[in-house]
Amino acid sequence: MADTSAASSYDAAMAPKRKPKLTEAELRLVRLEEEMRDVAARRDLRDGERSDAHHHPAEAATDAEERERALRSQLEAQRRQEAAQRAKQALTDGTYGVCVDCGAEIPAARLRIRPDAERCVPCQTVADRRR
Repeated sequence: MADTSAASSYDAAMAPKRKPKLTEAELRLVRLEEEMRDVAARRDLRDGERSDAHHHPAEAATDAEERERALRSQLEAQRRQEAAQRAKQALTDGTYGVCVDCGAEIPAARLRIRPDAERCVPCQTVADRRR
């Protein structure tokens, strides 16, 4: 009789490795990261459109305001990317969905809307006031 245990262990070793199925939270975080990368890429494409040769002071003010708005948008996208990375780490650590301030569970509805949320609504309200 042939040794089937050796053959089956060979088959298992040679079988293609399957990626683990992503959870709903991981998928939302991946989508968020992609969205923030797209925002940053769109901003990078507009960098070449800037002109500092103004004919009127109002044009210079308008350009400065547009640059400031674009910078705020870029900084927000960067902050959201960093928050998504922290949320992915929390998934790995088993602390995803737990408020970093009070330790309460963050409601699932909030995590569906804001997958990178680190705080429950009451704690986020307090944190926003401190800014």
